Amino acid sequence: MSTPLAVEGIGFFSSTRASLRELGALARVALFLRVDGAEITGRDATIAQLAFVSLAVWIIADPLLHSRDLVFSWFAIPDLAWIAAGVLAVTWVLNRLARPLPGFRRVLLLTLGALPLAMLGEIASWKLVESTLRLVVAALSLFALVYFARGLKVLSGRHQPLALLAGLLVAGTFIASLDYLQANPRLWVRAEERMDRGNAAGVDWVRMSRAQFEQQARIDAQIAKLAPQREGATDVYFVGFAGYGQEQIFAREIDLAAQVVAERYGSERRSLRLVNDRGDLDSWPIASAPGLRYALRRLGEVMGDQDVLFLAFASHGDRDAGVRVSSPGMITTRISPGQLDEMLREAGIGYRVIVVSACYSGSFVDTLSNDRSVVITAAAQDRKSFGCNDSRFLTYFGEAFFRDALGGAGSLRQAFQTASAALDKKERASGIVPSMPQASFGAQIEARLDGATRAANHR
Repeated sequence: MSTPLAVEGIGFFSSTRASLRELGALARVALFLRVDGAEITGRDATIAQLAFVSLAVWIIADPLLHSRDLVFSWFAIPDLAWIAAGVLAVTWVLNRLARPLPGFRRVLLLTLGALPLAMLGEIASWKLVESTLRLVVAALSLFALVYFARGLKVLSGRHQPLALLAGLLVAGTFIASLDYLQANPRLWVRAEERMDRGNAAGVDWVRMSRAQFEQQARIDAQIAKLAPQREGATDVYFVGFAGYGQEQIFAREIDLAAQVVAERYGSERRSLRLVNDRGDLDSWPIASAPGLRYALRRLGEVMGDQDVLFLAFASHGDRDAGVRVSSPGMITTRISPGQLDEMLREAGIGYRVIVVSACYSGSFVDTLSNDRSVVITAAAQDRKSFGCNDSRFLTYFGEAFFRDALGGAGSLRQAFQTASAALDKKERASGIVPSMPQASFGAQIEARLDGATRAANHR
């Protein structure tokens, strides 16, 4: 006679086998093999197991694929809940519009089976350049379309074009909402980015909020210290912008850039920096979009029509979004190429050199290029730049351009060419996708820079 414990054991193994058979049938749907739709019943245990495995894979993906130190953050839980709501919404639409109704739990299992595709797409966005990423996303989208078309036919016995079209519209709208709501379901962040309760409630936010009130006065004080504009001479004014304060490498890079530009163009007494540095809120005005706009407008008031602005950015960059602006206690924002162009036009600064050391910074070239501008970026629009973390003193680009090339080059163009060649060699030797720095050289400004260099050498 069987004991209750033995009966429970038999039931457990029977349930496990049934779930495995159901998952096997779902795998055959994904592999486009023959499958009996009756094998997919939408068991609660199978749905729970598939959801748990998907979540587990998502949790371990970041630590395995990223080299930086990461810490677990609970602040992504609401965004994960939004992902779950999206899965349920797509499932409801697919089931509601299919005829005959396949059953909500069966369609939910089908939708959960597509989560690995979404994960692959997200991982690809971390690792691939833009042109390759588009091909991968297109391939994954096509696969998902065929997967759902076949899955709905397996579950209902018929093709379901209306349900499939509506499901695609809902899925597309949901994906667009992630950007609009700035939802980020990743559960791991860099250690310095974590905002636990003590941090969010106190020190960083209080310090930053107090500092924000005095920024215009601090910029005015820096402007007042600048050497007077020389009538009839071409002077170079330097503005450095270290945008990402959680890592001090960007402040170090702007510090070096200010020194090298001063030595080459004589800008040591016409230099201003806006710096985000987690360890220092006092040495320089804070880097922010409003602060940069105000600083450029004030500089435009003191610069002569023949003078040149050398504007250097160092920060993380975001695909199609520009340069990141962030520091402990500050809400993260961005400065896009269009915003920067608008700031420079408002300030009335005609001659300018703009150097952007950031990932995906090539987007600045097309927007800001003209005959009176030089625009140099650390990477192409669809490429990452490298070495941007505090385990290094400078980024790869900062080393190649500011440290090694600019000081001794015959011209700014030559410095860019030398740095680009050195970067390409280093990146290929390291086995990483080359960053492909970009540049545009306006005909009118190059002659002015040469004159400024000669004048600096004779001081």
